[in-house]
Amino acid sequence: MEACYSSNPWGRRIEKLGHTVRLIPPFIVKPFVIGNKNDANDALAIAEASMRPKVRFVSLKSTEQQDIQSLQRISERMIKIRTGDVNQLRGLLAEYGEIVGVGISTLMNANPDILEDAQNELTIIARSFMLRLYRNIQRVSVQIEEVKA
Repeated sequence: MEACYSSNPWGRRIEKLGHTVRLIPPFIVKPFVIGNKNDANDALAIAEASMRPKVRFVSLKSTEQQDIQSLQRISERMIKIRTGDVNQLRGLLAEYGEIVGVGISTLMNANPDILEDAQNELTIIARSFMLRLYRNIQRVSVQIEEVKA
């Protein structure tokens, strides 16, 4: 079978029926696809690729391995979201003349004082959306820790 998003559950089901399942990475199959992509052409390409002497197969993942991989992907995505929010908040603060040092903890520690400082150039609207970003960063940080635990 070609290794794709649904190959692991299908592979486990097929193994339960007594068959041996070998998964081929898509990048190995792709050069053998002739014509338009459809089930018949894909099947021929998989068969052709599987007969090559140096083809390397990937192992079928257990549900536990899929759980770990899923949690890693979720964590990576949340970190990207948090990084984007941190960069946006730091940039918006700079646009109002409030420069904050590098690092999430530096930003998170400085932000409450900046938002409470009535002497800076932040408007009520700016304070409102910056507070929302700050709280979102806090929520995502908690979720990242929960996923990693």
